[in-house]
Amino acid sequence: MSDKSKEKIMQDSIKAVLQLSKEDRMVQSSHKLLNSFPDKKKHLQEPLAKVEHQILNYKNKIGTYTQQIEEREKLVLIEKEKIKKSDLKMQAVKNQKEYAASQKEIETVNKIIKRVEDQILELEGQKEPIEEKLNTITVEYSEEKVILDKKLEKLVEEETSVKEKIGIYNALKKELLNKIDTDLLQKYEKLSQRKIIPSAIEISAPNCQGCAIAIPAQLFNEIIQFSNGVCPHCGRLLFYKKPKPVEEKPKTKTKKKATRKTKTAKKEKK
Repeated sequence: MSDKSKEKIMQDSIKAVLQLSKEDRMVQSSHKLLNSFPDKKKHLQEPLAKVEHQILNYKNKIGTYTQQIEEREKLVLIEKEKIKKSDLKMQAVKNQKEYAASQKEIETVNKIIKRVEDQILELEGQKEPIEEKLNTITVEYSEEKVILDKKLEKLVEEETSVKEKIGIYNALKKELLNKIDTDLLQKYEKLSQRKIIPSAIEISAPNCQGCAIAIPAQLFNEIIQFSNGVCPHCGRLLFYKKPKPVEEKPKTKTKKKATRKTKTAKKEKK
């Protein structure tokens, strides 16, 4: 293999490793973004979760009142059955004493019924405002739920898009790995395993763009000479890139300031 062919292969290898480094940086950002989605969803759902908790509390309170009312309504029915039995007894009484006893029994039962019915009315009065609150908050919840569902749908779309980007990266990575020199790839993978990303960068000045630390002049000269090197501080792979020539700004002609002739000079000229 000729020197030119070797050089061409090495240049392609360097291009591939630099491209891989850029993609690794992108995918790192994508993974961070992907990991943030559960917290974003939780943050969106928190306000409605609090409302759901309120709704549950209201329902539990209403359930308790309903149960207490039903228990008292059953008690009223039982007491009314007692009145019916007492009425039958009164029809069969033989003397005034038995009649008076039955009448007193009915009066006692009626008092119990009246007391229980008052309790039912009180419980219904306590239950009613809670039901109103529940109805109001349920309507508000339904409206907010529609808005939340749209936001969550958008978030899921973003999450899916990030996953697709990572999938594209993984496919591209397989292609790039085949183009990178074995020794260069081993160095690169060691840096990647240490989470040093980007692992390969281009430099045009004596400082590392990864760790932002100055590179010794002698080492920088070697990087220029051999087109590559290693940062002595962070270990990143460094590849020399010629700086872009500075475009010279076109010179603008300066206008000469017009000299004002004094009145005296005009007179002298005359």
